[in-house]
Amino acid sequence: MQIELDISGALHACCHPGFAVGEKVRWEFARLRYPDGTVVYELNDHDTFSESGVPVSPVHGIVADIHYIDHHYEPAIGDPGVLLPSGEPARITPTTSVPAGTDFNHDLIHVTLELLDPNQLPQICDWDPQLGCPSDPSAREDAARAQFELSSASVHLRELAEELAKRYGHFAQVRSDGLGQISMLPRAAGAAEVHWRLDFSDVPTQLAQIVEAVTAGRLEEQRQATGASMVLAMSIELADGTTLIQRDTVHGFGGQDAFAVIGPLGDRLARTGEFTPWA
Repeated sequence: MQIELDISGALHACCHPGFAVGEKVRWEFARLRYPDGTVVYELNDHDTFSESGVPVSPVHGIVADIHYIDHHYEPAIGDPGVLLPSGEPARITPTTSVPAGTDFNHDLIHVTLELLDPNQLPQICDWDPQLGCPSDPSAREDAARAQFELSSASVHLRELAEELAKRYGHFAQVRSDGLGQISMLPRAAGAAEVHWRLDFSDVPTQLAQIVEAVTAGRLEEQRQATGASMVLAMSIELADGTTLIQRDTVHGFGGQDAFAVIGPLGDRLARTGEFTPWA
C-alpha cells in the first residue's frame, strides 16, 4: 500500500533527518479527514498533535518517490509584511534524496511512501477546529468574504477604492482581494505605498486625504535609535493642515545603530526619511 504526504519545509529545516528513495523510514503521523471526505497524512513533527486528541502512530515504510514543491510568493494585499502564494503554478522538482534540515530551503517535500504494514496506520480523525487539526483555507476565505459582504462599511469602502483607482490608477497599481484589503503600489521609484484592511467596524474616512497626501509626497519619516531598538515616526500632512503621525518600534540586534532588519521595515530603514511624489 502506498500513501502520499507533504512535509513542511519549515519544520524539516529545524531538525528533521535526511532521507532518500529506497530508504526505510519510521515516521509518526496522523490521518485527517476533511469535510469533503479527503484524507490527508500529517507528520507529527515537534509533537504537533500531542495536545489535540488526534490519534498518531509510528509507521514503517520505504520511500518510493520524492518531489520538492515551491510556490511563488507576493506581498499580501493590505499587508506587505506577509507573503502569500501567488496565482502562478508551483514549481515541482523531482529528487532522489533530501538532506537533513540544516539550511533547507523548499516549501514542501511531497513523498510517496510504500507502507510495510498498513495495520500500523492510526485511526482516521475527522476534521474538527476544536482539535486543532489544519483548517480548510478556502472555507476560511469564503467566511471572510461573506462577512465583508454583510458589513455596513463594505459598500462605502468599495466605492472609495474604485474612486481612488480611477484617480490614481495611471500612477500606481491597485490590488484588491474583495475582502476589504487593498494595496496601492506606485510606479515611481522612492514613492510610498498605501495599504489598508477593513476591520468591519469603521471605514477610514481620512483615507482619500491620506492617499492624496502620499501621492503628493507630503510625508516623511524620522528615526531615533536607543540601544537595540529604533523608533520610526512617520508624519503625513493632509491638505487641511492636519498632521497624522504613526510610530513603529523596530527591534534589532546589537547596540546603538546596529540592526538586522529585512522586508518592508528594512526598506524603510534604507530610505533617507523622505518619500517622493507618485508623479
